This record gives sequence, C-alpha cells and structure tokens, in this order.
Amino acid sequence: MAEATSSAAASVYEQQVSTLVPADMAYVLCATVGIVVITPGISLFYGGSMRGKNLMTLIVQSYLTTGILTVQWFLFGFSLACSETSSSAIYGNFRYGALVNIHAGPLYEGGTIPAIETFTFTLFFAVCTVQIFLGAISERGRLLPSLVLAFLWTTLCYCPFAYWVWDPNGWLYNLGDLDFAGGGPVHIASGVASLWYSWFLGPRKGWKEKTLDYKPYSPVMTFIGSLLIYFPWLFFNSGTLTTVTTPRTAMIMANTQIAAGFAMSTYCIMDYFFTKKWSLTMAAEGLIVGLVFVTPACGYLEPWACAVGAMFTAICCRLTHNVNRWIGIDDSSQSFNVHGIGGIVGGIVVGVFASPYIAGLDGYTVIEGGWIFHHWKQMGYQLAAICAIVGWSSVGTVALCYIINHIPGLKMRVSEEAEEMGLDLYDLAECADPLLAMAIGPEHPKVEYFNGDELNSSADGSTSGQYELNDMGDVKRPLPEN
Repeated sequence: MAEATSSAAASVYEQQVSTLVPADMAYVLCATVGIVVITPGISLFYGGSMRGKNLMTLIVQSYLTTGILTVQWFLFGFSLACSETSSSAIYGNFRYGALVNIHAGPLYEGGTIPAIETFTFTLFFAVCTVQIFLGAISERGRLLPSLVLAFLWTTLCYCPFAYWVWDPNGWLYNLGDLDFAGGGPVHIASGVASLWYSWFLGPRKGWKEKTLDYKPYSPVMTFIGSLLIYFPWLFFNSGTLTTVTTPRTAMIMANTQIAAGFAMSTYCIMDYFFTKKWSLTMAAEGLIVGLVFVTPACGYLEPWACAVGAMFTAICCRLTHNVNRWIGIDDSSQSFNVHGIGGIVGGIVVGVFASPYIAGLDGYTVIEGGWIFHHWKQMGYQLAAICAIVGWSSVGTVALCYIINHIPGLKMRVSEEAEEMGLDLYDLAECADPLLAMAIGPEHPKVEYFNGDELNSSADGSTSGQYELNDMGDVKRPLPEN
C-alpha cells in the first residue's frame, strides 16, 4: 500500500515537472537576484538630484517598500495578478493566496520554470513600479502614508494592470495589446501615479514662485543609481521571456542595450544644444528614458527599429522636460516625463514597428505585426491599453490619496517647518550626511503631526499658545529637547 502511494506521488511529481527546463530555471533565478537592486537604485537616482537632507528618506522608503510589498504579494497580490484560473477579464482570484495550491510545476501549462519561481520574479516588478512613483514624496511627503499607499495601490492598480496585459485571461492580452515587459503596468502606470501623487501633495516651498533654487546633492549618486537600474534592466527584460534556450532572449538583451545607448546619446546631445553644457544627470536621465522605451518594445522590434524608436523617445522626453512647469504640478522626481511620457511613446512605437519575425524567434509566439506590416488595427490596441491604464491609474491614485489622507495619523504632507528642516531630520533616526544634522537650530524646531481629534490631549485640556492647527487639519507642536 505504501509503495503504491509512493509510486503515485512520484508519478504526479514527474508529470508536474515534465516541462521544466533547468537552464531556464537557472537564468530566471539569476535575473531575479539581479533586479533586486533596481529599487534602491531608484532611490539613489532620485536622491542624488534632491537636497541632501532628504536623501535617507528615499533610501529607507525603498527598503520598506520591498518588505511591505513582499507581504502583499505573498498574501494575495501574486494571485490577483497571475491567477490563470480566474474567469474574470479584469482581476485574478485568490487561488494562490499565501501561496496555497502552488505545486512543483509551472504556473501556466507548458511553462519551463516552476510557479514559485514566477512568484519571486514577478514580485520585483511590482516593487520597482511602486518605488518609481513613491519618490514623489521627495522633500515634502511623509514616509508612513506613502507605505500605506504602496500596499493599497499595488492591490487596486498594479495587480489588475499586470493581469490585463500578461495573464491569458486578461482583456488587453486577448485584445492584442503588445507589451513585452511592462510599458503599461510598470512605466505608464507609475509615471501617471507620480503626477497625481505630486499634485495631491502640492508643490515644494518656493517651487511655484520659482525661488526654489539649490544644487543637487550628488550627481555622482544619481549616476550610481542609474547604473543600479541599468544593468539589472537587462535581466528585467530578458528574464521576462522565462527561457534562455531560444534566440529571442539574446535579441531582447541586445535591443535593451541598443535602446539605452541611442537614447542616452540623443538625450545628451539635445541637452547640450539647449544648455551648452554636458551633464552627468542628463546622461543618467537619458539612459533611463531608453530603458523605459524599450521595456514594451524589446521582444517585438528589430534592432534598427529599437534604435529609431529610442532616439524618437529621447527627443520627445527632452522636449517635454519642463512639462511639470507647463501643467503646474511639482513632480520632483520627473517620473511623469521619463516614465509616463516615455512609456506612452514606447507603446505607440510598438504599434508602428512590431515585427512577427522577432516575436517568433522563441518558436511559438505569433503576431500580425505593426503598421509597417500593414496591420493597422495594432495601433488601436496599443492606444486602448494606454488610455485604460492612464485612466485607472489616475482615478485610483487620487482616490487612495484622499482616503489615506483622512485616516487619523496618516496626513500625507509634512509641515512647512519639517520641509525646511528636511525629511531625514524630521522623520528618521539617521541622516545620509552626518554634517546635515548640525544645520538644525532654534529657528527650525522639531515638529510632530497629530490628528485634529487630539487637540485637547494636554493635561489641563488647554491648547492656547501650545498648539497650532494648520490648514490641513493637523496639529503641530514643538517637541521637548532630550
């Protein structure tokens, strides 16, 4: 009896793992390890161009975001984004919540990597996406509410976007939208979210009056941040195919490098034309623009089309570099321009240049191609995806910001004093530069936010002269010296 049970279990196991390919498993595991550093890279990329008194907040945020979204992805995020058994075209189900019902085999029939590996790899897509727009707290937003926003936004925005685009039951997947590694779910969604998050937080002090004038803390740190985004993005794109045994994987990596190089060169040359100066920050920004463009395109475009598309996207993004001023929203991280506009242009370019030959290099993908192959409907599919993701991300971000902001203790914006002091000194136990701590003095008292309901919490019930209620409904007070 025991032997029969053991034999049956062995038979089930062999059936489950029959399609797995060791080389593919090894490559995706390596890619997963590689893309871990993208999130701290984003914080350094943003932080280097900010004032130094806010840098550590972004670094801490990147780590906490990774931890919190790991919890979310484990509990239900992975299931909502990747359930192949859901009957909905909009949302997955809870079949894989807390990783129950995960067996040794692949998530999708015929897959070459186990489902548990898919869980870990896709987790970091969500983490990167959220950190891109959470950087909008730079210099004026509170850390704790941003982490609550990260958890809820991933659940209500990113999970459905990933499901729409990549799950076999998703409506954009079945419509015919071509988005290889996340132009919509990652870049457009996060760029638009950054714009609306910045709008909700309001501009930094002096931005609207054009008196906010400072030198970036460290262009070298911005460069290092871009490097930590750059090399893992080769893994990010090529690992998405989840196989290393076909020529398409090599084409994807080559396209990623080609786009990064052409976009960075074009962006820098254009910037020099406008400013007559070469800029390391602009080189780093141009590099990211190229990576944004190629994310949806890398698995569908021929190399020459990647080069053309990268240059076109770089030109567009450099021409719209001041878009924040035009629309009056202080998106301090420039995420809307780089990721939002760059991702939209990338999706449109795919509609023009998508190649059946490149898509078919894996031996099984069949597409009709883009406009250059006379498949005129493809642009409509691309625009439908762009509009759907822009609309959902906009409404979802604004709604979540309003809801979170009205929860006691979760006001999103810091006080004017805290902004002048710097988020590191206000909210954290450490500063990136110890010398910055010496800048605090009597003219910048430490402040703390309270919910308005706690206004009468003093011993004698009196608030006169001790507390000040600001326009946001918060109470701020000086903290006693240690």
